Amino acid sequence: MIQFILNQSLVQLKTIQADTTLLDYLRLQANLKGSKEGCASGDCGACTVVIASPNQQGNSLEYKTLNSCICLLGSLHGKQVITVDGLKDKSGKLHPVQQAMVDHHASQCGFCTPGFVMSIFAMYKQKKGQGLNLNQGLAFSHDDIINHLDGNLCRCTGYRPIIDAAHSVLKNADSDNFDKYENEEKKVLTCLNTIQKAQNNYFFIPQTINELTDTIANHPTVKLLAGGTDLALGITQGLQKLEKIVYLGNVAELKALSINENEVVIGSAVTYEGCAKALINEYPILETHLNRLGSLQIRNVATIGGNIANASPIGDMPPVLLALNAQLTLQKGSKKRKVSMDDFYIGYKQTILQAGEFIRDIHIPRSQANHYLTVYKITKRHADDISAICSAFYLHVNKGKIVAVRITFGGMAATVIRAFECEKVMINQPLNDLTLESAKVAILKDINPLSDVRSSREYRLKMAENTLQRLFLEQRHHVV
Repeated sequence: MIQFILNQSLVQLKTIQADTTLLDYLRLQANLKGSKEGCASGDCGACTVVIASPNQQGNSLEYKTLNSCICLLGSLHGKQVITVDGLKDKSGKLHPVQQAMVDHHASQCGFCTPGFVMSIFAMYKQKKGQGLNLNQGLAFSHDDIINHLDGNLCRCTGYRPIIDAAHSVLKNADSDNFDKYENEEKKVLTCLNTIQKAQNNYFFIPQTINELTDTIANHPTVKLLAGGTDLALGITQGLQKLEKIVYLGNVAELKALSINENEVVIGSAVTYEGCAKALINEYPILETHLNRLGSLQIRNVATIGGNIANASPIGDMPPVLLALNAQLTLQKGSKKRKVSMDDFYIGYKQTILQAGEFIRDIHIPRSQANHYLTVYKITKRHADDISAICSAFYLHVNKGKIVAVRITFGGMAATVIRAFECEKVMINQPLNDLTLESAKVAILKDINPLSDVRSSREYRLKMAENTLQRLFLEQRHHVV
């Protein structure tokens, strides 16, 4: 049985199709039509809902947005789903977020409005002390609001009144007493904490590695689901049917994150938002890169493990991990093996993973003095877009000379690639124009880009050269 709280009512589903999306359930079965289907791919935000789940201590709820169009219903077991339909109180009084949208004339056709309302509602709950503590408890800044709304695309209203509404309601969130979800939080927590482990034969939710390996052994054809931001596209756009799914998001070992003397070790089910702080602390350059990886709704559920395992050549993190020489722990049954990112991909959408094997964790070397990571993502629009090319460079420079270098590209070919010839001509050379010109010649031997709807072969070749030149221009003035 799959159990969750929908707005303020407990839902118990004895049978569902494993590949049922939350949005389909809301609109077709629960008859809650406020959440809209726009793109069915997690891009437009019209279907945005808020998920509340117990924090690590189990004493309060954390509120996060996600795209219900690409969220599979079974993954919500033991959580609360809040939709725009459930915000007003029994008397019909609008929630402060809704009222602010009205007061600031922030809606015209209204199709995208529910998604904006839910994204601002998540910020509203966080401002009341339930999640992120942005700006040391002060009101959200303009940039904070922009970042939280970057996954919501407005079709006709224009963003200024929406942002004005967000500023208004967030400014008064601490003093605003009307929020029925805050009043009901203890009751919801008690209910969620008493929900038992899911028992069914179609959507498996293991809690431990041992339960996971047993499930895979007993159901060899089961599909692994982490965040599902890629897997769900096969359902919503590819019209695939998945009969059995195992959800990794509750496996304790896969949700672990640790830092030792040499490595940051990230469980394969840790979300991007869950590991962003640790990664940015080590490599500040990744803050910009991670903020451009999908939208907040995507980063709240997407995982690095899933990004690696789906073997997409346009994934945003594999070029970075390959440049950093990250290692992966793979597990099948009780057997584990450690492999390098260099060896993981063997073809388009193909990896060395054996049947029944999964990624347990990712080992990322910690930052070191005189080592420099640089990442350039080239897209048609700044945010929430697929790379035409993603370049990652990792240099070790000593006394002005390049001691070691790893250069990688995503979006170029069937897999993420390394520029070995370019690396060779840069080793033991200074960061000067002569080395740059030699590197530009060599890099054309390393890459043979494809042409597709995102970019032409010629453009990708030029961008490879240009990002290399940008690296030299930016690094030569502050490396030692």
